[in-house]
Amino acid sequence: MADVDRTSIERGHEVADAPPLKLFLAGVLALVCIGVILLLVWGVKAWITDARDRPPASAIARMPIEAPAPRLQRSPARDLQTFRAAEDKELHALGWVDRGAGIARIPIEDAMALLATRGWTEEGK
Repeated sequence: MADVDRTSIERGHEVADAPPLKLFLAGVLALVCIGVILLLVWGVKAWITDARDRPPASAIARMPIEAPAPRLQRSPARDLQTFRAAEDKELHALGWVDRGAGIARIPIEDAMALLATRGWTEEGK
């Protein structure tokens, strides 16, 4: 065996053949693995198909599925106008956020003026 290795190095290529029995066994092993995988895939497909063809066990699952009708806006422009008016009212008015905790809301203009004069502090967050 040592002569073969030395000869291979001297010639610059492999001079010994690959063992045919090992190649044959590797091919058989690959075919067996492919066969096992195919059987597994076939079994899973049969199981899924069988489960799909069986009627559902629950009465709720047997009820027909009816999608509700879409709830569309009748007038999107008016809805947006109403939404923006409610936001503006909240931005420009005094009010309580949490009366029990003593947290109040001030108009946005007053808040910006206070921030401009006092600056941003960690307590002001």
